[in-house]
Amino acid sequence: MNGKYVFGPIPSRRLGRSLGIDLVPHKTCSNDCIYCEAGATTLLTLERKEYVPVDDVIRELDAVLKADPELDYLTFSGAGEPTLNRRIGDVVAFVRRHYPQYRLCLLTNGSLLGDPEVAAAVKDIDLIIPSLDASCEEEFATINRAQSLMSLAALVDALTRFRKTFTGAYWLEVFVVPGVNDSEAAIDRSRRLIAAIRPDKVQLNTLDRPGCVSWLKPASETTLRHFVARLHDLVPVEAVGRFHYQSYEDAGLPEDELKDRIVDIVSRRPGTADDIAAALALSRDHAIELLHQLSDARIVRRTVSRRGIFYCKYAP
Repeated sequence: MNGKYVFGPIPSRRLGRSLGIDLVPHKTCSNDCIYCEAGATTLLTLERKEYVPVDDVIRELDAVLKADPELDYLTFSGAGEPTLNRRIGDVVAFVRRHYPQYRLCLLTNGSLLGDPEVAAAVKDIDLIIPSLDASCEEEFATINRAQSLMSLAALVDALTRFRKTFTGAYWLEVFVVPGVNDSEAAIDRSRRLIAAIRPDKVQLNTLDRPGCVSWLKPASETTLRHFVARLHDLVPVEAVGRFHYQSYEDAGLPEDELKDRIVDIVSRRPGTADDIAAALALSRDHAIELLHQLSDARIVRRTVSRRGIFYCKYAP
């Protein structure tokens, strides 16, 4: 199905079977990233407004979801920055109210996550994946070419503050640009930034389709493996694309801490074993084992819904 605002489902390298939701006109964005497969940004802005009519988006989305398609995610993505649309929260609320069986994902450059209105609008999204491609201001200027009011320091601050209140799954995407952000010094800086932000997972990406500059090339498998080796003791890592790697090392967290994090997640919103596995970068079997232990201890309880078995905090 390809409508004006809703497209797909498409097979996503990262998200499985994904239905896209586009909330801004083509290439309306707060960045002009050199790797963007949608082309160069034509409206570089941080101004939030209703760029496309959200009531029409909701009608189009409703028409698709009434057919009960099999989807892994409904994904805010498209050809620009979704959070620029000031009514993104209305779409989130519509899905939560009428189609709660579907998971929502937001792909974002993260530039507006420090805005309290944006944070409130996206708080009920299941999975948010902001980008952190640069480890210093020079790399940020080269790779992301952001709107003039934005800096890497401001972005990292926004990502860190948002992480403290968001209870869904929170991953960081790092786009590896050979010769720009892949030196030992750059990786060391990235480790420090990632440690401060504390995502559930890091996804490594590199060029798969033509970007916006002719000199950009894909990172080699050797380079991506080196990134994985340098990061996997800090956070679970996934590399997507031709070289695929998935870490199921649970970030080295002890069982008690993993259980505490599970309880924290399901006390705010019920989740499935797959949700918990994605949020904490666990294997599905490990997530189920921990959930069974918590269920046996009457700390969480199981409920059955259309989407499957959900877990929530036990209430006597």
